[in-house]
Amino acid sequence: MDINDIFGTGKLYGQNRVGSGQSGEVSGNAKGGKSGQTSGSADTVTLSGDARLFSQAVRDAQSSSDVRADRVAELKAQVESGEYQPDSHKIAEKMLLSEIDLLS
Repeated sequence: MDINDIFGTGKLYGQNRVGSGQSGEVSGNAKGGKSGQTSGSADTVTLSGDARLFSQAVRDAQSSSDVRADRVAELKAQVESGEYQPDSHKIAEKMLLSEIDLLS
């Protein structure tokens, strides 16, 4: 199964986009490690657009007040015990509805 263009970028999902101009940079001095660089130099990390999007989604989910902790705990217990049986038809239906919403 191929998942194409879920972010509306015209690229296949998961395709590396380093150097595409959609990056955020984080700079800072390296701490504690030895390197051949002189002091005062900075290390740089460049994040892809997908990485920034994923990071924002995680932050939003963690700060959301509408997470039903009791339901999450119930489902986690079912998964760990092997009793969780997802309805594949409902999952497929929701995926298709989500895709239709993205296209409209």
